Formats: sequence, structure tokens, C-alpha cells
Amino acid sequence: MPNRLPARISPALIAGGSETVAVGDSLVVAGYGVAVRGNGRTGGTARAATLVVTGQPGPLQIRLFDPASKGLAAGLGACAGDSGAPAFRTSGAGPVILGVVSWSTGPNLTEGCGGLTGITPLARYRGWIVDTARSLGTPLLP
Repeated sequence: MPNRLPARISPALIAGGSETVAVGDSLVVAGYGVAVRGNGRTGGTARAATLVVTGQPGPLQIRLFDPASKGLAAGLGACAGDSGAPAFRTSGAGPVILGVVSWSTGPNLTEGCGGLTGITPLARYRGWIVDTARSLGTPLLP
């Protein structure tokens, strides 16, 4: 992912059950993974990329790709070390986390990075996340 983070970082809400995505929607993925697969020295820097929803988004998985390469050639996307990174939508109310990175591929579904980025939507786990945060002394906003 390129190094394009916002100038100011604010807490983000976790999407509720009514938040949906459709093919063509844009989401921002931000992580600290490697920029070059297999080169650990390229990791540890915060990077963000705007990716587009593709395939058949559902409650268990959402697939994203770089709109310039469409997953067919090397492009932007998650890589090793980005697992758990947030995928969010920005709106007038601020960022809303829709899911977390769970996997990635290289171009044309090969091994690597810059092809598809898979995220696990958080809507079905939101209640557990809120309850667990509360039990740990860190209540989340509704």
C-alpha cells in the first residue's frame, strides 16, 4: 500500500448490522505490513490504500482490489503483516470500520500481494467486540 495516511487520525466507529457494501464501493485499508512480499525490511510503516469492492460481498467475506489494476496486474492492496488492519468507509460522520484484513493474493490469484485483499466484515461480531472492550475497561461508543 502507498504511504497516504490522513493528516489527523481519529477513533472510528465499528459498523453496525445495517451497514452494507456493494460492488464498486470504495473502502480504505490501512496497515503496517510489508510493501514487498518476502522483504521484512519494507514493513512497519503505516500505509493506506483506497480499494474497490468486487465479487459477491457478504457477511463472511468482502473482496477488494486496486481500481487501476483490478487484481490482474500488480497493484495496491494488503500484504504479509496487514492481517487485522482496518477496512473502513469514510463519510460525513467520519470513518466507520467495516472489517479487518484477513488475506491477500498477488495478481491473477497468484501468491503474493497487490491482487485481491480479503476482509472479514465486523457487523456480526460487533456485539462481542463491544462486550469484550467493556469488560476490559475500554467501553466503545455505540
